[in-house]
Amino acid sequence: MSGRLECEIVRDLLPSYADGQTSDITNKAIEEHIAGCPDCAEALRRMREPEKDILPQKMEIDYLKKVKRSKRFAVWITAATTLLIGLFAAGLLVFVHGSETDLNAHAVSVQVEDNKVYVDGDLMGSGEGVARVTFAEKDGVVDVRLFTAPATPFNRSSFSKTYTAENGPVREVTSDGLVLWENGKAISYVARRLYAAKNPYIGDMPANQVITNAIGIGESYGSYTNELQTTEEPYGWDIILDDPIEPPQETKYRQKMCSDACLILAAVDNLGAVTFRYDNGSGQQDYTITDKDASKIAGADIKNFAASASDMQKLVEAVR
Repeated sequence: MSGRLECEIVRDLLPSYADGQTSDITNKAIEEHIAGCPDCAEALRRMREPEKDILPQKMEIDYLKKVKRSKRFAVWITAATTLLIGLFAAGLLVFVHGSETDLNAHAVSVQVEDNKVYVDGDLMGSGEGVARVTFAEKDGVVDVRLFTAPATPFNRSSFSKTYTAENGPVREVTSDGLVLWENGKAISYVARRLYAAKNPYIGDMPANQVITNAIGIGESYGSYTNELQTTEEPYGWDIILDDPIEPPQETKYRQKMCSDACLILAAVDNLGAVTFRYDNGSGQQDYTITDKDASKIAGADIKNFAASASDMQKLVEAVR
């Protein structure tokens, strides 16, 4: 090899030179060139020095990757834990705590012996199960609340609960504002709703409608309209049936009308008479029960039966 090597040739040989793979003659030529060429000398220096930096840089990069992986894993763990806690809390809320349901809408029986309250019920057909039943006691009155959840093997549709009052004998059991038991009597669904709906004035038609709904007038007779006579006493309430009643069924329907009229007269304090108006195929028929008629049928002043839920229960038993 004659003369000085060109930079391009030296640059091609530098990797082999740096690794000690070139001959002595080539080494001498490269060294002579580098001695007079700062650029090639710098290239050789950079080629040799990175070996010192690569390992720390690689370690730093590996560490950063490890930290990033750890943070990502921690984020996933946190998210998964939060999700599990949320699902667990939601499960507790739905299946253990449950949502409050109207106890009166289900088949429930209540019995009381001294300071013990026995409540049995069934939610059959509702698709719900009992999550819990709570009791609250104040001044001899025990209030019962029912919480339901989707039916599962742990939340069955039937329940039986016993509560022992801490402050002496129980005089009344209630739920959602309705009386379930009073003065030794279990109060039926009709009687408890009638007592809660009692109305002092016949002119309050929305309140009157609550009473007819409690009795089940629409279910018994079909659609109907109302007319009130409130210009002078005795005040009257005419229930006008849309559907005719066939003569063979008339006696049975009149017995039902008599029973329902007694309940209405008891629940509306200033009502003097109830008239059912219907067509039996021979023309319009009016069947009227006065408060005096109702008192004779019930065996006591009809207005006195609204004094308490247990009195209303006595009337229901007497006329139905």
